[in-house]
Amino acid sequence: MRLRDAFTTHRAHFHDIMKLDETPPSAALSFREWTQPATLATLMALYSDHIYRNQPHAVRENKPLKSLWAQWYLGLLVPPLMLALLTQPQALDLNEENLAVEFHETGRAACFYLTVKEDARATALSARERLEKLVLEVMTPVVEALEASGDINGKLIWSNTGYLINWCFGEWREWLGDETVSALRQSCFFEKTLLNGDENPLFRTVVMREGLLVRRTCCQRYKLPDVQQCGDCTLK
Repeated sequence: MRLRDAFTTHRAHFHDIMKLDETPPSAALSFREWTQPATLATLMALYSDHIYRNQPHAVRENKPLKSLWAQWYLGLLVPPLMLALLTQPQALDLNEENLAVEFHETGRAACFYLTVKEDARATALSARERLEKLVLEVMTPVVEALEASGDINGKLIWSNTGYLINWCFGEWREWLGDETVSALRQSCFFEKTLLNGDENPLFRTVVMREGLLVRRTCCQRYKLPDVQQCGDCTLK
């Protein structure tokens, strides 16, 4: 797979957030490790202390905090994997054993370490099938783990992630092509079910307003101190 070349050509900064075939540092964690309740609680406590560092006595809002934490995690993870699946002839093996995450001292994700392997069966899949595989095998476990930990509804995380995916489509339209982007937007956001019959968690996470696809619900970050607000917040 020429994934390193694809990163360099299309999004050079992906090299900083997705380390390809590098040995993870000892502090890096697998999905199974960071989703352990005690580990996740420690990460969230660190992140909460960071976000509220200038307002230590304020009542802490756990829902928007976990929403923003998830935006960091999936925001760093999903775009490089999308690029790999949508630009490479060989499909990337999405097994969780091939991925580790290094966390920042503030408790949020900093970068990922990916062992690049081909999934021979997935190589024959269409772009839609590959993307739905990413939804089912990578995104869904993360959302379910965070929802199970409390304080947040999975629908909010999916709303944020749908916005992210649509943003990627817009940024990459030039080299993915209008036809591919239009087809993927249709299947991602306007089909109620996935090809395997499961409910589509991305359905209507973005909606058409004034001729543009925009996020449907607020990500809640406005409730957190010292956090830059979205330029297209739904509350405006």
